[in-house]
Amino acid sequence: MAQNYKFFFDKNGTPRARGPAGEKPLMTYLELDVQGSDHICRDLMNDLTAIEDGSTDLREFVGNAHCIRFTPECVLITTNQLPDESERNGAIATGLAESKLPVLDNLPYEAGLKRFREVLEDWEAFILDDQIDDSLSEDDYH
Repeated sequence: MAQNYKFFFDKNGTPRARGPAGEKPLMTYLELDVQGSDHICRDLMNDLTAIEDGSTDLREFVGNAHCIRFTPECVLITTNQLPDESERNGAIATGLAESKLPVLDNLPYEAGLKRFREVLEDWEAFILDDQIDDSLSEDDYH
């Protein structure tokens, strides 16, 4: 696993990611856009591979909260759409605490291709491990 990262499931079973403060946008990307989907991980890996092997020089992936752009130089994460003041106020008025709104600060965020692949591979292994564990009942261990 990549150093200084912690992947875990919160009390609701939602996958969470923590890492160095400077990589918070990457952790937020994993939580909000990749979530527990191995399909999204594979799509992102395919895009990354196409860039690395020179098949193309640009790939983009639009998720729930972010857009990601792969180039031969880097992976760039930008916001898909920041909530405007009225959306934030509406969410708060309907009972969604300010602390529960997605944190999309420190964008754009740039990572090296190798670093992004490393973190994404670790995230995929983490979510796949949970899917394997969930599919086995207690009786399967005896």
